[in-house]
Amino acid sequence: MTITITQSESLTASLMAEILQHAKARGWSQNALAQRASVPDSSISRIKRTGRADLDTLAKLASAVGLRLTLLPDSDYTEKMSRGELF
Repeated sequence: MTITITQSESLTASLMAEILQHAKARGWSQNALAQRASVPDSSISRIKRTGRADLDTLAKLASAVGLRLTLLPDSDYTEKMSRGELF
């Protein structure tokens, strides 16, 4: 699954929205998600309010709904590197 992020929203807000969508699809409340992820419910409220979170908290929340935070190589970068266009 790929999440598209607009300029008007932060990466954290986009990730949190996706996590909450998955929790809702499972019929979980915000409190249930927090309990399953072993994070305080107030952490989810803070993330939603501020759009800021540490990676550990986001990873726990994602894992609770069956998602995993992953970094992937940028295909443009990889292609340019293989053609010797970067250096």
